[in-house]
Amino acid sequence: MDFGAQWTNAANAVVALVTTYGLRVIGAIVILIVGWMASGLVYRTVVRLCERSTHIDRTVGLFLANGARYTALVFTFVAVMTTFGIATTSFVAVLGALGIAIGLALQGTLSNLAAGIMLVVFRPFHIGDRIETGGVGGTICEVNLFYTEIDGDDNARIIIPNGKLWGEIVRVPTRHGTARLELHFQRPANDDIGAAIGRLRELIERDKRVLRIADIGVESLANDNYTLAAHLWVSRQDATAVRFDLNRTVKEEFERRPPANTPRAAVERRAG
Repeated sequence: MDFGAQWTNAANAVVALVTTYGLRVIGAIVILIVGWMASGLVYRTVVRLCERSTHIDRTVGLFLANGARYTALVFTFVAVMTTFGIATTSFVAVLGALGIAIGLALQGTLSNLAAGIMLVVFRPFHIGDRIETGGVGGTICEVNLFYTEIDGDDNARIIIPNGKLWGEIVRVPTRHGTARLELHFQRPANDDIGAAIGRLRELIERDKRVLRIADIGVESLANDNYTLAAHLWVSRQDATAVRFDLNRTVKEEFERRPPANTPRAAVERRAG
C-alpha cells in the first residue's frame, strides 16, 4: 500500500507540474510567436506611414521602424517573464543591474547606438548618397540602430559601425549636383606652352557638358616634359563620361596636330 501510495503521489505531482508549468510554457511560446509577428507588423506599418509623408526622410523612417520593432520585442520578453510568475518590478530591478554590467562590457556597441541616434537626428547624409570613409566608398542603403549598410563600387555590401561614421571624417560627394574634374596631360619639353594651353582650352570648350573651366596651366616640370592641368566643372552624373571622352579627344588631337616647333612637325616641313 505504501508503494502504491508513493506512485500515486508522484503521479499527482507530475500532473500538477505539467498542468501548472506546461500551460505556462505553451502560453510563453504563443506570446513569443505573437510578439515576433507583431514586431514585424509594427516595423512594416511604421515604414509605410513614414513613406507616405514627404517631410520624413527615409533614413529617419527606417530608424523609427527599427526602434518600434525592438520596443515590441522588449514588451514581448517582459510578457513571457510575467507568464512564469516573475514580478515585473523584480524583472526591472534585475534588468537594471544587467544593464549596468552589459553597458560596461559593451561600451563600443552602445557608442554605435548613440552614434546612430546622432546620425538620424542631424542627418549629415541620406539614403542614396555616396559616402567615402575609412578607405571604402559606396551608396548608402540603410542606416540601422548600430550600423550602416552601403553598396560598394563592386556591388559588395559593406557594413560600417555607426561610431566610425560619426567619429571619423566622411566625404559625401553626392551632396551637390556638380563636380570638379582634374585632367592631366604630359607634353614634351620643347612643346610651346602657350599654344598647347590654347588648344587644350579649345578642345574642352567644344564639349557642351562642361559647365565652366576653372583654370588651365602647367602643373609640373621635368627635364624632358611638362604636365598640363585643367580644372573644370561638370554635372556629377556626367563626370566619368566627360573625363574619359576628353582624355581620348585631347590625346588624339595632340597626336594628329603637333605644335609647329616639335621634332615631328620639323620633319614634316623638311619632307615637304
